[in-house]
Amino acid sequence: MNGLIRSGFCLETGVKMSKEDIRPPVNLKLSSMTDLARMLVSWSQRDRPASMLYFEHEGKHVYGTMISNHGYYEYYGMPLWIYYEADEPPKGNFLAYKARPKESLKFVDAFESEPMIVHLPIIRLAEKLEILDI
Repeated sequence: MNGLIRSGFCLETGVKMSKEDIRPPVNLKLSSMTDLARMLVSWSQRDRPASMLYFEHEGKHVYGTMISNHGYYEYYGMPLWIYYEADEPPKGNFLAYKARPKESLKFVDAFESEPMIVHLPIIRLAEKLEILDI
């Protein structure tokens, strides 16, 4: 799949596509929530807003984001599902990440006024995304 799909058609090629034509993204499982926060913060500082998707799947609490690694060889991009599996659901609507003076991470319900904190919104999904192969 190399183009955007709208109403079952690839906008780039004009070819009709079905749900079965959509391949899953490449999984990139991280070892900690801190690693996921670092990745989201670094991506958001480039040109993309950062938010974290959350859902429960097979007894695990899954936090992650879908990104595209643009210009992957001859392809237009390689979709990545970057995620971390935790034992507990989020305890707030945002993940507050602070890099200095000492790196810290905590769930909060609202923005804090400290300018050194990056707040990552947590978007709760009703279920796992269909295209994920985890």
